Amino acid sequence: LSRRGQNTRCAWLTANMAARLLADPDEDGWERTDFPVVCEDCLGPNPYIRMQKQDYAAECAISSRPFTVFRWRPGNEARYKRTVVCREIALAKNVCQVCLLDLDYGIPVQARDAALGKEMEMLAKSDVNIEYATDQLAKKLENGEDLAAAFGKARTNELLSKLARKKPYYNKNKSPICTFWLRNACNRNDCPYRPCNGDTNMPELTSAPELRTQNMKDRYYGINDPVAEKMLKRAEETPSLKPPEDASITTLYIGGMDARVDEGALKDTFYSYGELRSIRVVHARNCAFVTYTDRAGAEKAAEALANKLEVNGIKLRLMWGKPAKGKEEGGGGGAAAAGGDA
Repeated sequence: LSRRGQNTRCAWLTANMAARLLADPDEDGWERTDFPVVCEDCLGPNPYIRMQKQDYAAECAISSRPFTVFRWRPGNEARYKRTVVCREIALAKNVCQVCLLDLDYGIPVQARDAALGKEMEMLAKSDVNIEYATDQLAKKLENGEDLAAAFGKARTNELLSKLARKKPYYNKNKSPICTFWLRNACNRNDCPYRPCNGDTNMPELTSAPELRTQNMKDRYYGINDPVAEKMLKRAEETPSLKPPEDASITTLYIGGMDARVDEGALKDTFYSYGELRSIRVVHARNCAFVTYTDRAGAEKAAEALANKLEVNGIKLRLMWGKPAKGKEEGGGGGAAAAGGDA
């Protein structure tokens, strides 16, 4: 900018700051709240954390409205987390105020909306319209309306179940990578950053370049999000469970089990697809074999439960059984030729 342009910009910033200082927060609708809207991942595993709260400490990254900023550390070796959008904006999309991921499923907005079949909805485009839309959201919250009702778990479908995160992912709270280490110039004995602090797990260095540079507004509105596009592409490429050519095989192999999955739970899951001949649970190998009396029932169960089998909250692996060597009849063996008729 020219000197004249710089002077004009400085004068505008000074006037804007003065207007902020003289403004009435309540009259202008600035946000003031006692607790943030954040996901379990950003809170961390410790149920007791100390938060720093500062009213009107920053402008919302989406609406530019001053809001209450919360800052905390979700773990001893984690980086400090900080809210970046105001409460109304977060609840409008049912996302976390820190990472902007969906609160229920832990996935980007673009992936969630694609799974739900929702069209991309822009909150507003101009500053004036954003301010008006935020005011309307604040009034709805005051009236007790549920802004996230459209994204509730009642609308869960197959694709959404496949994309949803089943367990908390605390690795995203890890400390940043030391920039001095990247230049081979870090000589601090107590450097708190990776890998100087002893944590050598740095998947960011091997990830695609486009995944490292994400636009905050694109993530919030669900457009041009490289992480969401990668998740959707991977979900589409998930192979289907193709029935074996041997029509005598009527056994399904279930892997990834633990003590929480017993024979009764498996029976409740598989009996609706056909008549069961036997269920064999092998806890020593964390697997089980479900055998139907006919091929039609096995195919129906495999088609319905492929890539989305979940029992007692545990996501299990489903495969067709293999023919047991030396057996001339029955439903065939399991994945390790151990699932013959009981």
